[in-house]
Amino acid sequence: MSGPSPVRVGVDLVSVARISRLLDSSSGRLLADHFTNREREELDRVSNGRLETLSGRIAAKEAVIKVLAPEGEIIRWAEVEILGPAGRAPRAHLSGRAAQLASERHLHAIEISISHEGPWAVAIAAGATGAPGTDRDRHNGGEA
Repeated sequence: MSGPSPVRVGVDLVSVARISRLLDSSSGRLLADHFTNREREELDRVSNGRLETLSGRIAAKEAVIKVLAPEGEIIRWAEVEILGPAGRAPRAHLSGRAAQLASERHLHAIEISISHEGPWAVAIAAGATGAPGTDRDRHNGGEA
């Protein structure tokens, strides 16, 4: 096989109970440390703070980070926003080092899918490499 893969994939599985324990022990710092103001406002609107939704968004952030930096480079949580109004699929919005890595890796779209069932939340992120399409260049935080 020659050259890098045209698709980069990341997946993450999160225990809803673990997120609940972290929330209880962090006195709200988990939300402040891991989510931007826009994300926290949206989470309140779309889910009333449901642990399953929160856990899914954390899994999505981790999955996107794995797409961007599988070598373990440091990306701040706030540089990967997972936003999507109720009834629509959430999207990854990148800034700072996350956006820089996406550009360096020629990632022009990162799609995410989130699911939760019982005690688990899972997310998968897939990033396509190559020339950006007219409606696919979303990593800079714009909407297509």
